Amino acid sequence: MPEPIGNPLELFYCYASEDEELRSELDKHLSNLRNLNLIKTWHFGDIGPGTEWEPEIDRHLRAADLILLLVSSAFFASSYCYGREMEQALQRHREGTARVVPIILRPVHYKGAPFSRLRALPTRAKPVTIWGNRDEAYTNIVEGLRRVIEELQASRRTAADGWLQKGVALNKQKRYEEAIHTLDKVIQLNPNDADAYYNKGFALRKLQRYEEAIHAFDKAIQLNPNDADTYHNQGIVLRDLQRYEEALVAFDKAIQLNPNDAKVYINKGCALNDLKRHEKALVAFDKAIQLNPNDLFAHYTKGVALWHFLHRYEEASDVFDQAQRCRGSR
Repeated sequence: MPEPIGNPLELFYCYASEDEELRSELDKHLSNLRNLNLIKTWHFGDIGPGTEWEPEIDRHLRAADLILLLVSSAFFASSYCYGREMEQALQRHREGTARVVPIILRPVHYKGAPFSRLRALPTRAKPVTIWGNRDEAYTNIVEGLRRVIEELQASRRTAADGWLQKGVALNKQKRYEEAIHTLDKVIQLNPNDADAYYNKGFALRKLQRYEEAIHAFDKAIQLNPNDADTYHNQGIVLRDLQRYEEALVAFDKAIQLNPNDAKVYINKGCALNDLKRHEKALVAFDKAIQLNPNDLFAHYTKGVALWHFLHRYEEASDVFDQAQRCRGSR
């Protein structure tokens, strides 16, 4: 099975109270899927004392990815289960926002029921209570649900990849607010997607929402500590926040991961200028020029350091001339 996408699927039990013992036994058999972080389960009994039960049920039913209808005569006799809960569940199934799976607990006539066209478990819809060994029945159900989970996880991965590509494209189009909204959908589907946090941080930086950008870059680094671009962008934001020492740490980490990016050396040099470490800034600018001799901005920032901070006017004039040649060669 592919690696889980990051967050477990939410499984909701729709069942009559008379079937609590069978539901509890099924839940025990699902323990391995919980331990693997593939699912988290919720049922009526999880409602705490003093909590209004109908809004709580509705909230979890709306959030569920996988809804199990535990079918029995008691289920059909319950106006709440067979009516309100099942109706909402099947509506979400039709919309494609959740998957409904009937679980046949006891022998009961369900031909023509709204869910009767859905494939039920156990295999061949053989009711749990008539299996010679109920552990075999529950194991059969769990194996079937695991296949459903694989399908849902694959669908999530496909959806998340699509939203990520759209978010990247929106960033390139400078439509940063839309990009953030789109990337949040990726994060909702997969909270462990480092690229989504990086691209969200980039959009937030462009919108000058610096503290939010730092949070996004921190999360991206937590998920992928070996991405030089994330440290580089984090350093730019830290410099904008005038947190210069922290910016240098970020730039140095970016250089450690990718020592051939001239832009990082330029930004590091600017941060060193901010700290009045002008000689060290020159070293950074020279490294940028070594990596990219035609980088106009590298020559210009070096010239500024020589002219305004170090008052080495002749050298600065030569550097500005070189910058002009770079401009002319574009």
